[in-house]
Amino acid sequence: MTPLLIFCIMIFTSAHAHADSKSSIWNEWHAMLPYTPMPDIIKDLIKTDGNGHMLASKFPNPFNVRANVAGYFIWHNVSVDDVRHLFLKKDMKLGAVMKEVTLARTISGNTFLPREEADSIPFSSAKLGQILDRLAVVPGSTTAKHIENTLRDCESPYSKGKTKFCATSLESMIDFVTSELRTRDLKVIATTVHGKDEQQETTYKMAAEGKELPGDKLVLCHPQPYPYTIYYCHVNKAAKAYVVPLVRKDGVKVSTAVVCHFDTSNWKPIFFQVLKVKPGTKPAICHFVPQDHLLWTPNK
Repeated sequence: MTPLLIFCIMIFTSAHAHADSKSSIWNEWHAMLPYTPMPDIIKDLIKTDGNGHMLASKFPNPFNVRANVAGYFIWHNVSVDDVRHLFLKKDMKLGAVMKEVTLARTISGNTFLPREEADSIPFSSAKLGQILDRLAVVPGSTTAKHIENTLRDCESPYSKGKTKFCATSLESMIDFVTSELRTRDLKVIATTVHGKDEQQETTYKMAAEGKELPGDKLVLCHPQPYPYTIYYCHVNKAAKAYVVPLVRKDGVKVSTAVVCHFDTSNWKPIFFQVLKVKPGTKPAICHFVPQDHLLWTPNK
């Protein structure tokens, strides 16, 4: 083999490897968030080929909805059941027993689409017919209703002075979070069960006091019922994030994300009724974050 031929092969191999590396979703994550490890829940939402290229989804794509996701961010029409996951910050202490806590994944069966594919699919109530056709969904079906509800929630006005965004791809979610928090040095926290995941378990004991995370501005992203992964993200300014260790009665340990809201002046009376506190007392109100919801905070 001549030196020229060897050189040509080396150039071709290097260029091919560089192309694969450049398009790898793992390298894209590292380029966008160089200081942030990817949590397992995001890894579970990504399907790739052998080179790390994100795969397109095949439709129709069945998925499961296990809980009322909107109870975490759509509060204009809530019931008592929607707010049972709330508790007072003063109760976040060692040994506290927390009941009716739901930490299970709320959506399962869907995955992220490559950004180019996600951007090519309409995401608007005005184009519902095109969406159903593109995603091979039967009009009037349960899946069609989930799609319609997700589009409605994403298009509904948010609280005055607050910011929200529905991310149709992993990259668009990262773009929104880094823009709002004004840094690429971020933490992304997700609740993690260190053992068998008992979906029905709702009683936990706090194994230690919560560890407060940096910053007084955070972004919380909630998965939506949709044939591919959509996250409804909203910015919380008068809020703090914590990591709280819990233990189940069977001894399984859970590292859970908690958000505490310090400005509750505009909250509806039902929240205070459930927590048995008087409106106007400005209590700090907290909630746990289920396993497939994402809590983003500055790292410093």
